[in-house]
Amino acid sequence: MCDHGGKVQPIPHQETVTIQGAPVLCLGDLVGAPVIGCPLASPTTKPCTTVLAPLPGSVSTSMFIQGMPVHVDSFTAATDGVPPATVIVEFAGQEIVQA
Repeated sequence: MCDHGGKVQPIPHQETVTIQGAPVLCLGDLVGAPVIGCPLASPTTKPCTTVLAPLPGSVSTSMFIQGMPVHVDSFTAATDGVPPATVIVEFAGQEIVQA
């Protein structure tokens, strides 16, 4: 979710590993993902529409799927909004994953 309340629509690139039926998101699955419903709109602002690069601490350093690090629940990234917003994970869907 962006800081303004827009919802991110993830684009999973792998479906081999799932948790409760949903693909585990890896590095790259959220970059370029659309942000839907950001209410920020005025003559001097632009609503968030796309997730940009993840910020440090957004991926695991010990868990990989097909060579790509998995995203962790502390995931954050910038958006293309003006002013830019931060995307945060509202609920990851699970609390502990062990490999």
